[in-house]
Order: sequence, then C-alpha cells, then structure tokens
Amino acid sequence: MEEYRTFGVELDDGVATTLLQKLDEADAVLVGLGAGYSAGAGLDYFDTKTFQEYCPEMVRLGYHCDYELVGMRDENWSRGRKWAYTATHINYVRNVFPVAKAYTDLLALLSGKDYFVVTSNCDRQIMRAGFPADRFFEIQGNYDDFGCSARCGVPSWDNHDDIQRALAGIDHESFECREETIPKCPVCGADARLCFRHSGHWDEDNARYQRFIEEHSTGKLLLLEMGVGLSTPGVIRTPFQRLTTNLEGAFLVRVILAYEGQPVFNWAGKIPESLAGKSLSVNADACKLVTALLSMRE
Repeated sequence: MEEYRTFGVELDDGVATTLLQKLDEADAVLVGLGAGYSAGAGLDYFDTKTFQEYCPEMVRLGYHCDYELVGMRDENWSRGRKWAYTATHINYVRNVFPVAKAYTDLLALLSGKDYFVVTSNCDRQIMRAGFPADRFFEIQGNYDDFGCSARCGVPSWDNHDDIQRALAGIDHESFECREETIPKCPVCGADARLCFRHSGHWDEDNARYQRFIEEHSTGKLLLLEMGVGLSTPGVIRTPFQRLTTNLEGAFLVRVILAYEGQPVFNWAGKIPESLAGKSLSVNADACKLVTALLSMRE
C-alpha cells in the first residue's frame, strides 16, 4: 500500500521564493486547476449567501447552496424545474459572475513561459481571462456546450440562445420553465443536455494536451496543481502524480488549503512518499498564492 507524507508546508516567504524559483527554472509548466481554484476566486458551490441572492426560489424550496444540487438527483423534480435551475445557474456562472482576478493573475504569472493548463472547472473563467484557446483543456467540458440527450449524432452546440430562452420562460412562483422554452436538440427534438466530457472539440483538445506532455517529456517540467481535491482524482491528481513518477525532470507542486475539522478533505494535500525529492505540498489558498508570486515577480 502506498505511503503518504503528511500535509504540506505552510506558505511563507521562503516557500514562496522556492516556488518562484521552480517556476523560473522550468522549461515548461503544466498547470492543473480544480474546483478549489474557482472557489478561491469566488465561485464557491458551498457559498450559501451568493446562492440565496441569485437563486432565492431554490432557497424557498429548502436548498442552501449549489453543491446540494450537483447532479440534480431529486426524483421529485419536474423537467421544468430542472431547466429553471440549470438555466439560472449557468447564467450566473457564465454571464453574471465577473472575470476573476485569480485567473488574470495566473495568466500574467505564466507570461513568457511555455505552458499548458488542464482544468476540471466548467465555468469558462480560463477562457474569459484571456488564455489562448490552444493553451488550455477543459477536460470535463464547459457550460457553453449543449448536446442531445438522445445522442442522435448532432454535434454539440453553443447554448447561449437556449439559456436566454429558458430564462425568459421561467415561472418564478413555481420555479419551472414553460415546456416550449425547455432547450431541445435542433435535429431530433429531444431535451438538450450539458456536454460534460462529450463536446465536439474534446478529442482535439485532449490531443493537444497529450502532445504538450510528449513534447516536454525531457527537460524540466513543473507540474503546478492548484485547488484539486479528491472528488475526481483520475482527472488531474493521479495523472500528475504518474507524470512526476515517470518523467525524470518533472517536479510536482500541490497547492490546496486544509480545512479545520475536515480530515477527509485534508487528504487532498498529501503526496505519495515515493515522490519525495520530486514534489512539494503547500497548505495555502492557491489564488492568494498566485497573486503573491506575481507581486514578488513584479
């Protein structure tokens, strides 16, 4: 059984200097962003205050935050309610919430480096912050793409008009969309669905990601993993550990904030003992760390 080191070092000036040195010395940087990064930037699915402000109808129905609605597994929901919430949530994340400074700071920090970003976040912050399209991979899809729930073969499509139509069709008393405003497949008429991992450009983006890894399999590759927890370890966490193990010049930096009284979550900061000497775990808010490193560089 794999042995794990205890949680990471606390962030101080010495650790920050070490991280900036690792960044400057790297021939290339592979960044992995998880939900914790967007949460630190302000898109926190546990945020009850924001949820109450943008979706008071769901609060009235007994819900407290977006995280309770992930997957929308409540069997009592009608299609109309599912789409009322989906459209409201996507509109808030995609159109109401501003471009986060944490993402523009990250772009500035990576300026001049050969880099690639893989993110599990669907919120489109990385695109809105100005990252070039050939420099990132939204590995779990994004909130801009709809597909056909019947999988009739139609390519994924931009959902902006569908979302606006659904929003206009919400009865805010019942919090349901009118049937005629529920997003539908333009070919077969089945309900639309969010294209997590099934967008028409997923294969192309993944190929670009794999090509970046192959091109930098020699030399110094810094793997900068930020805000990546344990919900889907096979998406970023485990591949980054595997790359660190297999590539001689790879170095892994795992940045995630510990939670008091939450020992299960705190496993996220641990790193296998086998990667000692090739890794560093930092107990810090990744967004604040990026801002601090950028300030030190300036």
